[in-house]
Amino acid sequence: MIQEIAASQWQETHRNLLSAGYVRFEFLTAAHLTENNFEIYSRVSTADLADFVLVKTNISDSVETLIEIYPAAKFHEQETHQMFGITFENHPRMEKAFETDFGGNPLRRDFALITRQATNWPGAVEPDEKAKRRPSLPPGVHESWSS
Repeated sequence: MIQEIAASQWQETHRNLLSAGYVRFEFLTAAHLTENNFEIYSRVSTADLADFVLVKTNISDSVETLIEIYPAAKFHEQETHQMFGITFENHPRMEKAFETDFGGNPLRRDFALITRQATNWPGAVEPDEKAKRRPSLPPGVHESWSS
């Protein structure tokens, strides 16, 4: 079941789910929409995995932590912070999920993959000699990088 909620209901919804028997925290992730607009998702399930709830909300750049409700959320929040730059308010110690410095947040749409600029695109430019297409840049390469 998918439950869409307001960001202000994030913690309360998870408290209610825990009380209703959804004791297992499975994951938390996000999707970067535009600028500082994100969708954030969590999935909780019953102990026997017979039932689950996917909780979804829209946030600007921060949301309350779930650690006091589901301690297993700690790593997921750290990973989401490192990958997307989302802040989890009242998180006791926001550390990196893993020791890699990306120089930004690589799962954001505005994160440029610099190695793509230096590497030739491996796909065929034209499917055959007679076909004409509008040239396009590889994913992760900004238009301003073109010469």
